Amino acid sequence: MNKPRFSLLLLIISVFLSSALLAQDFEPVRFDAKPIHDKDISKLSPIEILEDSLVYFADSMYYSAFPENKTDACYKFIKTIRAAINIPNSFSYAFPKLRESIVILESPDKAFRIYNWEIIKSDVEKRYYGAMQLQNGSFFPLIDVSDQIVRGIEDSILMNSRWMGALYYNIIQKEIAGEKLYFLLGWNGASTNSEKKIVEAFGFNSKGQAVFGAPLFNTLDRGQRKTPNRFLVEYQKGAKLSLNFDTQTDQIIFDHCESQIGDPVKKFTYIPDGTYDGLKWDGSKWNMYENVVQINFLEQGAAPVEKPIK
Repeated sequence: MNKPRFSLLLLIISVFLSSALLAQDFEPVRFDAKPIHDKDISKLSPIEILEDSLVYFADSMYYSAFPENKTDACYKFIKTIRAAINIPNSFSYAFPKLRESIVILESPDKAFRIYNWEIIKSDVEKRYYGAMQLQNGSFFPLIDVSDQIVRGIEDSILMNSRWMGALYYNIIQKEIAGEKLYFLLGWNGASTNSEKKIVEAFGFNSKGQAVFGAPLFNTLDRGQRKTPNRFLVEYQKGAKLSLNFDTQTDQIIFDHCESQIGDPVKKFTYIPDGTYDGLKWDGSKWNMYENVVQINFLEQGAAPVEKPIK
């Protein structure tokens, strides 16, 4: 009498294993998936429950095997983060688990917060996404159009609906005549053969709209002074280039680059040459200077300090 039940059990197990093996041809089967919060779900707040979903969708939009699945997960992520931001007092919630999956940056004065991520659909297709939340709880999306702007990106004034996509990693706050200004430091690697480090001027106009780009830079390009609306360093894809704010010298320091083939027009051939340039704030703009970090080349056997340490 037990044989039919036993046979049915074997059939169920066989179907399950066959389905799992078939699924492995399309998406990895993850048996270790678990909620990101240690508390019982009945004890989670609404925003913690949404954060759990956001982490799940972020994992799919980063690691799914198929581009269309990444896109679908990204759309679900956008809808969910919009719902999370709409929760009262969400600006004061730190999103501790979500910070492990996407970039979350706050301005030094806590006036706004940026949620920022990228989707890599293929080796030649990458797109940036972002949302900016103000302290009062309002927010607006950042729409990446960097692939549509072929020329003139340095001189363009953009809005949140036309945004030069990037992954931001630092925010610098300055002030001109009592008006607050911010500078977003970021990276864009969407080009097929080059990458860019960016210093993006950012502020709000009289209508409260977000504006990206302002003539607040005095830069050097092959000996010529320029006044672009944003500062860009373009270099060879895969090269390691540093650009960040140095609190000790109060300036933005970055690698100086030169073309590997001696062609200054082909930015995709630029790599760091071991020297460093900088942007120094004078109260109204960033002025560029070359060789701001003095490097002393020592002879073989020379000590790197004035006196030996005893």
